[in-house]
Amino acid sequence: MTIDYNELKKGGFLRQRQKDNFIVRFRSLAGNLTSEQLRQLADLADKYGKGYVHVTTRQGAEIPWVGINDYNDMKGEIKALGLNTGTCGPRIRTVVACPGREICQFGLMNSRETAIELDGTFFGREVPMKTKIAVSGCPNSCAKPQENDIGLVGAVEPILCAEKCAGCGLCQKVCPHQAISMVDGKPTIDRAKCLLEGNCISSCPTDAWQEGRRGYLLYAGGKIGRKPRLGQVVAEFVPENQVTESVEKVLKAFDVLSQQGERIADTIARVGVKAFRDEVAWTGIESKLYDGPVNSRTGSSTGDLGKEVG
Repeated sequence: MTIDYNELKKGGFLRQRQKDNFIVRFRSLAGNLTSEQLRQLADLADKYGKGYVHVTTRQGAEIPWVGINDYNDMKGEIKALGLNTGTCGPRIRTVVACPGREICQFGLMNSRETAIELDGTFFGREVPMKTKIAVSGCPNSCAKPQENDIGLVGAVEPILCAEKCAGCGLCQKVCPHQAISMVDGKPTIDRAKCLLEGNCISSCPTDAWQEGRRGYLLYAGGKIGRKPRLGQVVAEFVPENQVTESVEKVLKAFDVLSQQGERIADTIARVGVKAFRDEVAWTGIESKLYDGPVNSRTGSSTGDLGKEVG
């Protein structure tokens, strides 16, 4: 039997250490598998593997110990069941996500819907090197977007309407990074410390803290592995309806600037984040790249986030 291992990797069949055995990788959509899909995976593991399923770090599942002689039968059964297989090699992997605003009390953005949209657009695309994408609905970053080649973090901009403020100081108490302090009975905010999580907005009894912009912080250049790096912010407050476009621009910049064997993190380390941003060319994206003081939280600049209304 002639084996094209590259084609097998594309379809989620990965060579195991043991000769003529494979691990079959399945993917979830934004971390969700239906109860029926779980039963189907269990049946496949019993029939073709050794009766167990390995849960992956990217919210997927793998069935090991699949014999090469069972490849065609299992592939046909997977197709008939409509299960989603994973991929490997220089391709875009499964997009992972937290539950987001739909379920989580801290969620600012619909991260699950965003991840499903991105997965449908980009999963399996050939790229210079493997590329991982993660989406988190708030700065708690449960999906670890800063550790992915491309990451999105939900964020909200707090703006103070001074005449509504009662001076109660509650916003100072609930701020997780001590970005707010009371001065002469009124709150002031240190934008460099602000996590953009919106506790001040949601807790204010007089609605003095109001929502400015809401969107995603877009990170590029994160990875783990032998030489881990955290991603850097390349755009702030990207609206949900422009996320796919913004990710496309990052991928195009990577394709233009990368050298053989580089992931996005390596390319940014070599050319610099400014050159990478310039290549991205954010034409048509409403979010703004700032040239002001650097924000210690994001690695980006704070720009005009300090404006207040009222």
